[in-house]
Amino acid sequence: MKSENPNIYFIDSSALITVNRFYPAKVFPDLWKQLEELFKKKKMFSHKMVYDEIVPASGSKDDIGKLISKNKSSFFTITNRQGQLALQILANFPRLIDARAKKDEADPWIISLVIEKMEEENLFGNDSDFVVVSAESEKSETKIPAVCKYYKVRHMNLFQFFEDNGWEFSMVKKS
Repeated sequence: MKSENPNIYFIDSSALITVNRFYPAKVFPDLWKQLEELFKKKKMFSHKMVYDEIVPASGSKDDIGKLISKNKSSFFTITNRQGQLALQILANFPRLIDARAKKDEADPWIISLVIEKMEEENLFGNDSDFVVVSAESEKSETKIPAVCKYYKVRHMNLFQFFEDNGWEFSMVKKS
């Protein structure tokens, strides 16, 4: 019997936006069911800053906005510890965010959330591995994968995330 995947995923806006844009629910319904299942099983989380980047304050929501709205309790709010960590992250990686952006950016927050959870795990003991999932370039020295590497936080791109969950997508032709 295969044991349950111990990973707990913290998904970034880039990954959610990529799923919405390139893997639409109408074409990839099984993927969307699996994402919903990870949220329900408390195996996938994110940060409220990610939620705020994707879900409009008013007006209609797209498919990804609807999915994460149903799972709003899986989006953590800012804590004092995350604030301290976000400042450290930005001191080490000032180009992680665009200082001219009109809206707050979630990147330092998703990483600070995972670091905070890793610290809590060390205090309370846990068998889970925390993983940041993003669609950002692993070649960039200023994006999430580089920051994760620096802070010894596991990172996966979407394909690694799909594979890690044992997901295989096949094609069915509608008649």
